[in-house]
Amino acid sequence: MHSVRHDKRSRRGIATVVTSAILLTTVTLMGTGVVAWSNSNLFGHERVLESSYSTNINKINEYLTVENVWFGGIGPSQFVNITMNNPSTIGLNVTQIQLKTSTTSISQQFTNQPVLPKNSISVQFSYPYTSQVPVSIYITTARGSIFTTQALPP
Repeated sequence: MHSVRHDKRSRRGIATVVTSAILLTTVTLMGTGVVAWSNSNLFGHERVLESSYSTNINKINEYLTVENVWFGGIGPSQFVNITMNNPSTIGLNVTQIQLKTSTTSISQQFTNQPVLPKNSISVQFSYPYTSQVPVSIYITTARGSIFTTQALPP
């Protein structure tokens, strides 16, 4: 009988050790999972922040000048030719050119009109202008910068 009591006590001791081991393993696995989740969450936020920073810095460094605006054609075949220069150190893409007068507004969309650093480009498109009516020109880039100038058709 004495040995039976001893066996129950040793079983209780083993049960406590097994329960403790299971709890310790569970806590370790849960802790590892939480650390892994928070680490991946942190890296995700870091990538978003880095992308946002890069975009905003590039937008600040983006610069475009209009070198020449030329109006041509007669009647229904009138057009405008705009020469733009990118004096900055980063490339940019022109996505829209909007021409406005006091009575009209026309937009020309571009899917991808790149202007490389330290280079110029010219774009030409149909535009029914009126002689001696000032035209405001708004050039929008892919990063959302807007550059403006004015021109006077002949």
